[in-house]
Amino acid sequence: MARVLLTGATGFVGGRIATRLAMLDHAIVAPVRRHDDHLAELGVELHLGGFEAVTPALLADIEVVVHAAATAGPDLATAAAVNVEGTRRLRDAAVEAGTPRFVHVSTTSVYADPSDDVRVVDEDAPLVTDDDEDAGPYARTKAGADRLLLTTQEGPALAILRPPAVLGAGPTSTWGTRVPTAIAEGRGFPAPRGRSFAFVHVEDLVDAIEAAAALDDPWTPSPAGPAPGAPLVANVVGGHVTVADYLDAVVDLLPGPVPERPGTDEPAWTGRYATDRLPRKLGLAPHRSFRAGMAEIASAWTSPTPNQEERR
Repeated sequence: MARVLLTGATGFVGGRIATRLAMLDHAIVAPVRRHDDHLAELGVELHLGGFEAVTPALLADIEVVVHAAATAGPDLATAAAVNVEGTRRLRDAAVEAGTPRFVHVSTTSVYADPSDDVRVVDEDAPLVTDDDEDAGPYARTKAGADRLLLTTQEGPALAILRPPAVLGAGPTSTWGTRVPTAIAEGRGFPAPRGRSFAFVHVEDLVDAIEAAAALDDPWTPSPAGPAPGAPLVANVVGGHVTVADYLDAVVDLLPGPVPERPGTDEPAWTGRYATDRLPRKLGLAPHRSFRAGMAEIASAWTSPTPNQEERR
């Protein structure tokens, strides 16, 4: 049994991680912004205050940090405060406390928008820059968090996992609740229907996080950043369909007609994200299908719970 500090435990992905770790009898410490009855029932040790509760003392006996907290709101300052400065505070506390391992849940959104001739985006592809105004606050600040961790000269052994759209049911799920709600309410989804839509089922992502957390030395950072092929920075991708496939599946699960056809007919990137590093380094690969993810969403679809920003 390990003692794990988990951020983002009240969110979609973080909540699934908490459930898995509790099932495995790990002791979970979670800095949270508000009390959560479900986490308390799982036996999670809750510390109110969010990142303000993160101190070296809190991490004194922690064996692994799993950092799943993030915000994807439209305000750049808020996104930077959570995604970059929150990560910095957590990293600094882990360094001072001597925490052995650190698993960071990133996103494929950190990659700079590929040109049409790029067929495969691997883990060494360029990241979104801080001043890239064509990228949203989420992508810019999550890329900033990755750079912050990858250039740390000391501290825990580091694993960075980069999932794309995470499928599964949950009130704060972007792709399971928030986007379907927007489409049902006529707010649309202005993405090219022909664009590649990479996905992973949330339980496959949790499998990868669990495996990365168990590694003794996934990768020790260096000032030079990641060397090609160095463990562990890995995409966690279950497969690729198109945006049209996803949007049409959403329309099918909604109880009534939608006000307008979601998506656009603009030209779009049709490449893929590399998927070979994860099985090579962790010995596992996502296996749950797009259909399985959408079936779970359809079976449990409800309106989102307000005021829950920690999500993926």
